[in-house]
Amino acid sequence: MRDLGVEPDVVSFNCLVDVYCKGREMEKAFKVVEEMREKDITPDVISYTSLIGGLGLVGQPDKARHILKEMREYGCYPDVAAYNAAIRNFCIAKRIGDAYSLMDEMVRNGLSPNATTYNVFLRSFFWINDLKSSWTLYQRVKETGCLLGTQSCMFLIRLSRRHEKVEMALELWDDMMERGFGSYILVSDVLFDLLCDLGKLAEAERCFLQMVNKGQKPSNVSFRRIKVLMELANKQEALKLLSEKMAAFGSSTQLIQHDKAEYEQSSSDFVT
Repeated sequence: MRDLGVEPDVVSFNCLVDVYCKGREMEKAFKVVEEMREKDITPDVISYTSLIGGLGLVGQPDKARHILKEMREYGCYPDVAAYNAAIRNFCIAKRIGDAYSLMDEMVRNGLSPNATTYNVFLRSFFWINDLKSSWTLYQRVKETGCLLGTQSCMFLIRLSRRHEKVEMALELWDDMMERGFGSYILVSDVLFDLLCDLGKLAEAERCFLQMVNKGQKPSNVSFRRIKVLMELANKQEALKLLSEKMAAFGSSTQLIQHDKAEYEQSSSDFVT
C-alpha cells in the first residue's frame, strides 16, 4: 500500500491484527496495535475484539478480560461482541463463574446479552451434560425477551431428550411455536423421538399438528414413528388426519435442507 502512496487506515490495520490473532501470533498482533497508536490511528472496538479472541485461542482468558479494562482507558468502550468474545474464552476454559460475572458486567454497563451470548453458555452446558444450568439460563433468556437461534434450541432439546424431561421439551417447543424462533424441523425430530420413546402419543399428535398448521413438514422418520404408535393404539381417524396433512406437503425437502444448512453454519461458528 505504501509503495502506491496509500497509507493504511484503521480498517487495514484491523485486518492485519485479525490475521495475526487467528493465527495465534499474539506478539505480532500487539505490535500492530502499538504501531497504530504511534501513527495516531486509534484502535477501535474491532481491534480490541480481535485481541480478545486471539488471547482466548492461546489460553489466556484473564489477559483477554484485562483488554476490556484497557480499551476503556483509551476511550473505547466494549460492545456486545467484545464481551461475547471474552465470555467465550472463559467458557472454553470451563470457568463458567467468570463467564457469568462478565455477562452481569455487560448488563451493569447497559448492554443486553444477545442470542450469541446465551449460545456460548448453552453450548458449554450441553457438553458437560448440565441440564439444570441450561434450563435456569433458558428461563433468564425468556425473561429478557431474547429469541434463541437454532443451535441453542438444539442444545436444549437434546439435553431434555437425554434426561427424558418431557415437560421441559414441550415448554421449549410451545415457546418456539408461540414466538417463532429456532428450526421447527430440526427440533421436532428430537422432540418426536423423545415423545415416541416414552409413549406420549397425545403430546406427539398435538406437536405434529402444531407444526403442520404452521406450514412446516415433519420428517418422514418422525411421521413413521408416530404412525406406528397410532396403529398400536388403534387411532385410525387420527392417523388418517396426519397422513392427509403429510400428503399435502408432497416430497419437498427444500425447507429441511435450508434448516440443516443454517444449523451446520451456526455450529461451525463455535468450533474450538
